[in-house]
Amino acid sequence: MKSFALSKVPGFMAVRAMLAQRGVDLDDLLPRAGIDLSTARNHDLAYICDLFSRVWSLAVRETGDTSVGLTKPLHPFHSFGLVAHLLISSADLLSALTSLARVSGMLSPSFSMGVSREGGLCTITITALAGKLPVPMQRYDAVATMLLEGAQWLTGRQLIPKTVFHPAPMPDSPQRWEQAFGCRVAFGASSFRAVFDEKDLLQPIPTADPTMAALCERMSNQSAQEQTGHFTAKVRQVLSKNLAKGDPRREHVAEVLCLSERTLQRRLSEEGTNFAELVDKLRQEMAERLLAQGHLSTTEIAFELGFSDPSNFYRACRRWFGHSPSGMRPHH
Repeated sequence: MKSFALSKVPGFMAVRAMLAQRGVDLDDLLPRAGIDLSTARNHDLAYICDLFSRVWSLAVRETGDTSVGLTKPLHPFHSFGLVAHLLISSADLLSALTSLARVSGMLSPSFSMGVSREGGLCTITITALAGKLPVPMQRYDAVATMLLEGAQWLTGRQLIPKTVFHPAPMPDSPQRWEQAFGCRVAFGASSFRAVFDEKDLLQPIPTADPTMAALCERMSNQSAQEQTGHFTAKVRQVLSKNLAKGDPRREHVAEVLCLSERTLQRRLSEEGTNFAELVDKLRQEMAERLLAQGHLSTTEIAFELGFSDPSNFYRACRRWFGHSPSGMRPHH
């Protein structure tokens, strides 16, 4: 992953500003917790994602408030730089969110967005990339709150989802989240998704400027493409959440990431891999882990990895490990 100073990453700067509103000084808190931001540039993506998770866990401990991630930013785009100009010049909210999904890596390598439309509804998916630590719910809360506040700032009108699906377990006071999002929140979901009426996202942005939008789009895409190393991790995250649904399709992953298939292939190639290789490697890693755990049958694991026929899984295991799945079981 390209070297950078985490303290200068827009996403981190936004988190710092949000927590300052709650009286939490990250510049003082992190060193006391043994976290040196100056060394973050030397670590991989998993470390960076865990660092964001640790920041929010520390914030909960400092404030005693599990809903601290719902803190409304004073200015949602204060640290966004070029991305802010891209959003401000977009024609409508849907265009702005779609553009944001494409260049989300410019804000932080620790999350990704997806935008999908079907049957008059539009779903915004937020994926908080994980390292070794569990992802605290505040990481999702902060991104969603920033998006909703940003939408209101862009159009002057409040944007209210129909439903929010949250992967975190139900908190003690779920009403706090329902008040913040203005709708029902379904906790314990498979992923974080906010569902909107599509017409609500077609609200025009008063500052729209087609010429400026086109310029910002080109500059943002170029900048995003220069940030190498974390794109493969985003694709792996999408794949890991969808393997159990069947053999993964490249066009589906490209759609989730708001990219064309050609762009998906090119960006993976730039990072030294390809789609088929990535799927195979992820399946191998998951197979090794699930077989070692021993609580699923071989057939169940085959379907969990997206194989339509268990015999294909058997052949893959012989290619990966040199023997059948039974050879990976704990008693062996």
